[in-house]
Amino acid sequence: MSSFDTMCLVTDVKTVFGVDLKSKDFIDYKTVGEMAKYIASVRK
Repeated sequence: MSSFDTMCLVTDVKTVFGVDLKSKDFIDYKTVGEMAKYIASVRK
């Protein structure tokens, strides 16, 4: 994934879910499932 793709995804997640992702989150959460669980946990 390019840095541009990452920034687009960060923006989309913030718009849709109200969650600010950091670049390191893409290293920490390697699968869509892991990222989804993380986003769900910080939205509560």
